Amino acid sequence: MKVTKRQFIKMGLGCAGGLSGIIGVGYAHEWEPGHVVIESRAIRVPSLPSAFEGFKIALLSDFHLFPFTTIETIQKAVVLANSFQPDLVLLGGDFVYGTAKSIFDLTPLLTELNPKRGMFAVLGNHDHRQGSKIITQELTKAGIEMLINRGITLQIGWDSIYLAGLDSVSAGNPLPSTAFQGRKKDQTSLVLVHEPDIIDQLINEVPVDLQLSGHSHGGQVRLPLMGAIMLPEWGQIYNLGLYQVGKAQVYTTRGIGMIGLPIRVNCRPEVTQITLWS
Repeated sequence: MKVTKRQFIKMGLGCAGGLSGIIGVGYAHEWEPGHVVIESRAIRVPSLPSAFEGFKIALLSDFHLFPFTTIETIQKAVVLANSFQPDLVLLGGDFVYGTAKSIFDLTPLLTELNPKRGMFAVLGNHDHRQGSKIITQELTKAGIEMLINRGITLQIGWDSIYLAGLDSVSAGNPLPSTAFQGRKKDQTSLVLVHEPDIIDQLINEVPVDLQLSGHSHGGQVRLPLMGAIMLPEWGQIYNLGLYQVGKAQVYTTRGIGMIGLPIRVNCRPEVTQITLWS
């Protein structure tokens, strides 16, 4: 079923009561949404330089702080991310849901993240709709580097990789060629972008080895034999986990927060531990 994210919210509100009754209010609404887990994935990138062998990335996305996602859930995610001592923290957007002012409560939690080589972020569609300017300002004040249509080189000794970030596909103005203009020839390329399904277009425009995304929430509710019952626009094809797309790969996290449906079923909130190898 194809639905936009706006339709996803409306449909979710309409059927939340029925689903909760079938599955159990306590589990779907109270237990699973607060039980954040680490998803550990070793991802092979054939062009990866030797100095980056075993390089660890913590991917966190779709915080959607308030009203459904609590401070306690975010705190659990931060503790889990720090537990595997990542080299890099990447934040995949949608920091807020109901109001941009939630960013004032969220940024103090994010500053507790402790990567060895920096923390980088992009914006999601909800960030744009609620107030991208204030969200960007607060994240920057917190020491989080924004990669909105720009990229940086990560260096270890003589080896390097390129990390690019794109603006939200559905609510912003993504400029792939601008984001990749600083990339050196043959440099391994990672790209952080909120919506996963853009990968089909990206691989025809820029050299992508691995794309990291969120946006889909994994559907929030996944039923046996059916999978996700609802998925948003730009998160319908590559909606959960790791995919090979041509020579590129894309990983989509289930994210941490919730929208529309204030429940999760078979789709626990996720902090992703990605370990790169060649």
